[in-house]
Amino acid sequence: MVTIHKTNIEKAYDTAKMKAKQLHHPVLLSIVEEVDAVDPLSFYYGGSSFVGERFLWKDRDQTISLVGLGAAHILSTNEIEERFFTVEKEWKRLIEESVVVTGEKIAGTGPLLFGGFSFDPLKSIGEEWGQFSNGTFQLPMFMLTKPGKTNYLTVNFICHPDEEEALFFDRIRVKDELLANARMPIIPEQPQWLQNRDMKPEEWKDSVQSVVSRLKQGEMEKVVLARKCEVSFDAQVSSDFVLDNLWKQQPDSFVFSFEREDSCFIGATPERLVKKSGEEILSTCLAGSIARGETLESDEKLGEELLEDEKNRYEHQLVVESIQDALAPLCETLTIPSSPQLMKLKDIQHLYTPVIGQASEHTSLINLVEKLHPTPALGGVPRDKALHVIREEEDMDRGLYAGPVGWIDAYGNGEYAVALRSGLLQRDKAYLYAGCGIVADSQPESEFKETQMKFRPMLRALGGNIHD
Repeated sequence: MVTIHKTNIEKAYDTAKMKAKQLHHPVLLSIVEEVDAVDPLSFYYGGSSFVGERFLWKDRDQTISLVGLGAAHILSTNEIEERFFTVEKEWKRLIEESVVVTGEKIAGTGPLLFGGFSFDPLKSIGEEWGQFSNGTFQLPMFMLTKPGKTNYLTVNFICHPDEEEALFFDRIRVKDELLANARMPIIPEQPQWLQNRDMKPEEWKDSVQSVVSRLKQGEMEKVVLARKCEVSFDAQVSSDFVLDNLWKQQPDSFVFSFEREDSCFIGATPERLVKKSGEEILSTCLAGSIARGETLESDEKLGEELLEDEKNRYEHQLVVESIQDALAPLCETLTIPSSPQLMKLKDIQHLYTPVIGQASEHTSLINLVEKLHPTPALGGVPRDKALHVIREEEDMDRGLYAGPVGWIDAYGNGEYAVALRSGLLQRDKAYLYAGCGIVADSQPESEFKETQMKFRPMLRALGGNIHD
């Protein structure tokens, strides 16, 4: 990677073009500049000419938000065993040959890859997931980065050896138009909700009972089963109004949207898989859940009940041990509290244990993602046996649901969340997904009600009825 500090754009373009001619293939040129304050949602809405090639990310701690418009490059793989390696290798190649114009190397600016890995590459791809692969990532043409109160705009351009330079300067003009659009008020249109229906609810309960029987025989310790519901509208569903609702309704969650053609994977998840900031590693153990109370007193009582519940504490401890085993070889130090605390969200509260590590030298974020996914909170224990049972018992493809979704920049920083509380928007339909951990004393009806509770954030964001 060639880093050019505070130079003119023409010189940077000439450098990238010369490099492309020397290498005989395209080279990435990335230009970062600080801009006046821009609202992330307004930048997303104002990029309507890029519908099908937009993404948005807001982290749970309100420390960074990212909005990407247009695809300078799509990195996609249907590899099964080597999908993480393939993405990492191609990203490193793109970065090593790039020309970056920036002042400081600020996390989340410059070349950045946003996207996700499917939950299980061995599962046949479901019809609704046809526009996503086992690993689907986007390098945006234009990207707004808000780390705190500062605003940066990155323009990414793939320079071909023999192209007309007018193409590049057209891109710069579009940047100015997008910034102007973001300052115009836009109210997203919302289609009319028609109905929602659970997909094969009785068959799902039968699957839970089947898994419980296998667990009692000692085949496994835990299996996570997921199901979906379908929501219908009178017109095409835009991610704009759903994002607007999620942003307002789920302030303590990761909010994300990832468009591919006429599909959009969107959600507000509470669960971090892993974050890398310099050498610091953060992860989250999130397993075990209960409803929120209608009063402060009942809410606290439910929280205490969860903290003392043997089934949920056991389920949670499986996740803690798994994440500890995955991260220990890659970290020089690892700090994990001895007992969980409560994470309280709008509709649900979870057992939560934060994990902080100091990375070993050259630890790769994508390698960390590979080691951690899927945690027992999404797959089960032991992992391989649980995944085998999920393939047998779940009558659907999870696609990106419960997979790692997030970003990595050119400097190795980034963050991936576990894509829970999420759904797929497609034309006039939305497919929502929710799951729960099944252990030997699980009851099918109780687990079904838990998934209904987990559908609520997305049902509410879609403008629907959240009552059971």
